[in-house]
Formats: sequence, C-alpha cells, structure tokens
Amino acid sequence: MCLLLVGVLPVGADTTSFTDREIAAFLAQGPWPQTPLADPGNEYSGNPLAETLGKALFNSTLLSGDETLSCASCHVEHLGFAEPKPVAIGVATHVRNTQGLLDVGLQRWFGWDGGADSLWSATLRPMLSEVEMAADIDVVARRLQTVPQFMSAVAELSGLQKAVINERRAADNDPPTENERLVVIAAKFLGAYMRTLASPRTPFDDYRDAVFNDDTEAQKHYPAAAKRGLKLFLGEANCQLCHFGPRFSNGEFHDTGRPFFTGVGEVDPGRYAGIQRLRADRYNLLGPYNGTHAEHETRKTRTVKLGQANFGQWRTPSLRNLTRTAPYMHDGSIATLRGVVDAYADIDPDRLHNDGEALLQPLDLTDNQRNDLVEFLRTLSR
Repeated sequence: MCLLLVGVLPVGADTTSFTDREIAAFLAQGPWPQTPLADPGNEYSGNPLAETLGKALFNSTLLSGDETLSCASCHVEHLGFAEPKPVAIGVATHVRNTQGLLDVGLQRWFGWDGGADSLWSATLRPMLSEVEMAADIDVVARRLQTVPQFMSAVAELSGLQKAVINERRAADNDPPTENERLVVIAAKFLGAYMRTLASPRTPFDDYRDAVFNDDTEAQKHYPAAAKRGLKLFLGEANCQLCHFGPRFSNGEFHDTGRPFFTGVGEVDPGRYAGIQRLRADRYNLLGPYNGTHAEHETRKTRTVKLGQANFGQWRTPSLRNLTRTAPYMHDGSIATLRGVVDAYADIDPDRLHNDGEALLQPLDLTDNQRNDLVEFLRTLSR
C-alpha cells in the first residue's frame, strides 16, 4: 500500500508518497527530544549543583596548562559546541575535527574513536593531552583549591565523594591521590553539565509528529524537496541503515573509506587505537574512579573486543545540527553537506578494507536527487 501524505493536491504540487514500511521507518526517528542517559560511573550525574559548576569549569581557562584555553575555546555554543575548522587547534594542531557536544548525553562511547566510556573520562583526555590543553594534574588541582565555589561544592557533596574511589582498586600499585581526586571530581562536574546539552526540535521533528498525529495540514509545511530527500534517505541511498533512531546514529563504528594517513608515514588508526587507549585508561569504568559501580555500565568496557577490522573505523555521528557543525568527517576534510552526499554516493568500494562495510556501494543519484538529500539533511537542524 502507498499512502499520500500531502493532503489535497493542487496541479503541480509535490506528489512524494511513502509506503507503510517507509512511514514506520521515519516515525522511528523520533520522538524528540529524548531524555539523556546517566553519565556512567559519575555519582554527580543529574545533580544541579554539579551541572552549574560544570558549566563554569567548561568556560574556565584554569583547566589548561598555560591558562589560555577552555573547553569552550574549541566547543563553541552557537556552532553546536563544535568549531568551523577542519581540525582542532589547541596547544598544537590535532589531526581530528572537533566534535559537537549537543546530545552527547545520549551516546554510549565518546570521541571519534570511542576511546572513552564515559563523559567525565572523555573530558580528561583533552585536558591532559599535550596536543590539546596540556594540563598537569597537580597544577590544576592547586588552581581548583583556590576556587571557593568549587571547593564548597566538593564539601557539600562529600557524602557522594565517599564512593569516588573504588575500594576494589584502592590498593593497586598506583593508588589515587588527593590532587587526582579533585581533578576527577572537576571532570565529573563537566560530564554532568555536558549531559544537559540538548539540541532543539527541528522541521523534521514537526513533520514526523504531524504524520504520527495524522495532521495533514501541518504536513504541508514540510518542504517538497526535503520529502523527496527523506524518501531517498530511507530507500535508495540507504542512509538509514547507520543513521537511524531519534539521534540519527547507531552509535557504532564504521570504515567509510576515509584516508588513514595524517602525514608522511603517519596514520590515525581510528577505533583500533581507541579500544587500545580505553583498555589502558586509568579513568575508564573499570578503574579506581568509578563512582557508581553499576554492573550494566561497566559491561561494555569489560567486553569490548579489539580486532583488525577496527582499523580505520570511526563513530557514526548524529545527523542533527549538521548545518552548525561544518566541516565534516573525523578529519574535517569535507566542507559542505553536498560534499558529504557526493562522497558517499561516489564511494570507491576498493578503499574499504573491512568486508563488513559491504553495505556502502556507489549510488546512481542524479544531481537533483543529491540536492534533495541535502535539503532533507538541512531539516535536521533548527
């Protein structure tokens, strides 16, 4: 059966129609907004005081080595908490694009390579990275001790702090220190704040809800080109296989044929390196700073597997807020949405080293179809 979702049609009006299967598929891309998950291992997740302090820390330069950078230096609010550069530039130039932070509270893994298993541990990597903020645990801790609001919050939440150090790990060869504990608390406050960063509803959400509610009048406000692009997204272009659900992402990692090389003799292995780093990370959910000890939260870290297929895989990003977060891809190598559509439509299967990505095939799309896909993608931003 084919259902027409455009009401009474005047001559020359859009005639895009959707099958029952297609309607079910795009209804599953909502509703929006969604409730963020608790930050794993973060006993302050959802605490209003922690969120308030986390926002202040996010905008503070105290967390960088030379006190010139803050989280907000690269994660710009009006740009979806991303930045308009191909790659991040901190103390030095990175090889990866700055990811937007809106809706990060709905993710399961963090970073382009999934090298962090919680929001709070994901904040520690750039803080301590020699390329990004180049901070030192002891120096940052001493600075935090001079901030009355932070220390007051630490004291107020002291009942929760008792759970910060995992007793099962407290006797290891490198036990937690007081300075490290303070910096981890700051990271957890940051995680509590970033969990609240949510993207607004979009024209697509209005259209999706209008279809769900059988509101034919409201359906008419959705652009004809976007409807055609949506039909391509669900069908011929196969985008929905990876970009599904309300976030428009499966949250997993895939080889999409992007280059591995970042310089002469230099390679960025993607998910392969991310899993290696995750396993070795003192701040993962199996380490001494897991403050909740929830079994269902640690299972992913205990069971994640490393294989050659992970080489060159990158996290499937959400498609929400795309108009704010250019340039695109993990290396910022594509400047426009049309460029992204072309890259996938014209993909060279010989560049894919992973047999599991056989679903990526060149698409025989016309110029108009590619433009329609872009118009659909634009309706995923407000």
